[in-house]
Amino acid sequence: MDVACVVVPDFLVALARRDNPALRGRAVVIGGSPEEHAQVTACSQEAAAVGVAAGTTLRKALTLCPNAVFLPLQEVTIAAEAERLLQLLRGYSPFVEAIDPGHAHIEIRGLARLTGLSEEQWLSDLQESASAATGGLHVRIGAAETIFAAHAGALSTQYSALSTVRRGEARQFLAPFPVEILPVSPLMKQRLRLFGLERLGQLAELPFTAIQAQFGREGAHAWELAHGKDHSRIVPGREALRVTEEMDLPAPTALAEPLVVGTRGLLTRALARKEVVGQSVRRLDWRLGLESGEQLLRRFVFREPTNDVARMLFVTKQKIERLELPAAATSIGITLSGLCSEYGHQSNLWPIGPRRWRELTESIEQLNARVGEPQVFRIVEVQPWSRIPERQLGLVAF
Repeated sequence: MDVACVVVPDFLVALARRDNPALRGRAVVIGGSPEEHAQVTACSQEAAAVGVAAGTTLRKALTLCPNAVFLPLQEVTIAAEAERLLQLLRGYSPFVEAIDPGHAHIEIRGLARLTGLSEEQWLSDLQESASAATGGLHVRIGAAETIFAAHAGALSTQYSALSTVRRGEARQFLAPFPVEILPVSPLMKQRLRLFGLERLGQLAELPFTAIQAQFGREGAHAWELAHGKDHSRIVPGREALRVTEEMDLPAPTALAEPLVVGTRGLLTRALARKEVVGQSVRRLDWRLGLESGEQLLRRFVFREPTNDVARMLFVTKQKIERLELPAAATSIGITLSGLCSEYGHQSNLWPIGPRRWRELTESIEQLNARVGEPQVFRIVEVQPWSRIPERQLGLVAF
């Protein structure tokens, strides 16, 4: 076995139920409250059974499943839990590719021999460690020669947590799986169904030329996958740098001024760290710990990357002052992410002013006189209502 697929089914819902056991067995919709103009990010099997799916509007989800529990999308918590799982996997294998939160592929070829364990024992130890790292979540692992077979194996472990596919047995193992598991377009899946091809085994029995003629390159790829052939490789992702700073407030407060002052201190502290110096920040995740035990989360994405505390505070201050807290705040935390090189602005070639403008005009006139025809042009609107881009704007002499 060369690769393994590690997945926590319904990761977002599983996290919510882990932190609140009362949600087990109930329909759960994650994305916000039904009053918000937003979409469903994830939902439980109970909600999916009545038609709720990712991308459904929250209002429609309420209509389809009025008894569902609607939860906000805790992006910071989800990212932290997903990163915890990835850090554990990196301790087992140097090649780890994150697919989605709670879903990753890792290369395992030859690693079991280094520990003196059999492959089954090594994978079992990995599964137990991953479950412990996620706080007892049900972690499934599928191991096989190819990524697609390993992914299918992880999805097939409904009653057990571990599935292994031996070399040369991939086609036989994949035969009972529905065609929906294929990484192809929804249109192709629909057409396969119309042709009566519901299982991968049925697809594998057809001639390669017939499938390629009907579905093109996508069909050829699906045929190879059904035969257990997969040429894709694990591509380890670059670990994103995230800088976190936290502080406890001297006393619980619901006033905006102490929150702004605390945020300024955290930003100053975070930007002074050696891994951040010389870089700009694209995103700020701001969180407030409340006396009631709840967390209030806000995300700020800067239009231009910046490392200026005053500029970052200008963006956050207005929203902090408008907050209506249900309870007094006891702590503040920030996470900076999306770090990049310093962002520069192009300065004006000439300072704005009538004298400089006159000098520019005279220089252009001299250039035109020397060449004998206009050399500098400006853009003007000609037919802005036209559907043809070439007719909307035109170039005229400066």
